[in-house]
Amino acid sequence: MSLPDSQNRAVRTDSALSPGARAALSCGAAAGMFLLFSLAYWPLRLNAPPLGALRPFRPGAEAGLFGLGGPGVYLLTGLAAFAVTAALTPLFRRMALRIGMLDAPSEARKVHRDPVPYLGGLALYGGFLAWVLAVQALAPCYAHPSFHTLATVGAGVVLLGAADDAVGLPAWFKLAVELALGAALYFFGFGVRELMDPLGGMVHIGWFAVAVAALWVAGLMNAVNFVDGLDGLAAGVTALCALSLLAVGLRNDQVLSVMLMSGLLGMAAAFLLFNFHPASIFMGDAGALFLGLVIGAATLIEEQKGAAVIALAAPMTALAVPLADTALSFARRLARARRGGFFEPDRAHLHHRLLALGLGHRGAVLVLYAVTAAMGPLAWVVDGMSPARRYPLLALPVGVLTLSVLALRRAEGRRRNAEGKRDDAGDNGNAGA
Repeated sequence: MSLPDSQNRAVRTDSALSPGARAALSCGAAAGMFLLFSLAYWPLRLNAPPLGALRPFRPGAEAGLFGLGGPGVYLLTGLAAFAVTAALTPLFRRMALRIGMLDAPSEARKVHRDPVPYLGGLALYGGFLAWVLAVQALAPCYAHPSFHTLATVGAGVVLLGAADDAVGLPAWFKLAVELALGAALYFFGFGVRELMDPLGGMVHIGWFAVAVAALWVAGLMNAVNFVDGLDGLAAGVTALCALSLLAVGLRNDQVLSVMLMSGLLGMAAAFLLFNFHPASIFMGDAGALFLGLVIGAATLIEEQKGAAVIALAAPMTALAVPLADTALSFARRLARARRGGFFEPDRAHLHHRLLALGLGHRGAVLVLYAVTAAMGPLAWVVDGMSPARRYPLLALPVGVLTLSVLALRRAEGRRRNAEGKRDDAGDNGNAGA
């Protein structure tokens, strides 16, 4: 998106702020939101029913202030997340313009032409905090303490992302913090302690569960971050994945997961209003990492541990696009590791390849939307199958995406060859003249 001339002039005037000052202001805004949230949350929490009265979390239970239950709770709290995110996004866009917090297209992997404000991640985080308060105020029987835990860990993720957006943190440091935050979620009750054997039965994984939680959450945070390369891509893919996992959770009576997905869907949909091409604001690392954190937490939340395979199989299918992109990126980085380039970004992600084929910005985004949407029904099918059949079927989305990448690479090579032949023909014609 091209910013108006007046805004560009204002940015040049105010961008005298040092990167450290911008980091302090953006991190201070995130910390201030969490402080205000805590001041509002604890009075509501202390007046809520005792924890024992909050179980079981099942649709139809007495929910609180409007006597809401089941779908009414999901809808109203999701709308609260939507409304607050939509209200905060223009405010943080204005703040980003004022302090010069912009994403300038200074790197080869950037595809936008003009500076675009960051800080959309703070709006997403603010929408999530509002969602937690809405659940606590309107439906205390659904207000599990894990939601507050996620808001607290989320503050660390947003601070990490905001600092990286402002000053550019080393990639190894970000990964270490992401793994630590993922491990912290395990000790706060988010984790899978048993996995279902494909041949039947349960396998207790002991302390290895900490590593599983850390790697899974950090992987999802980076998966969302990797697809955040085109306007509206990360927000739209997240919304579609949330919708798929919401449907799976409803079928399995996983109320906590459904609650989280309703909030995530509201946040992502609201932000998409401002982020679809041409975007007026970017979510930055703060937003992408936080969205990945919420998805990871929803798949590891306490309620789902009785059917641990559900916490992995259905989400892996629904999230096939970002996970496949992450796996391919990891493979490319391993290939570059000998040259010391493991942490170097590149321009070979799925959306970059679609752009190279000439699809255009919106075209590439819509193609990846379509693939993600197609994975939703497949996740539903995978979730409803027996364990013996479920795991082999997981190879289907992986195989389809792998073949798609190979086809993209082949088509991209053909296009380059055709362009090279046209250039050679033009040179020969000029020489003959």
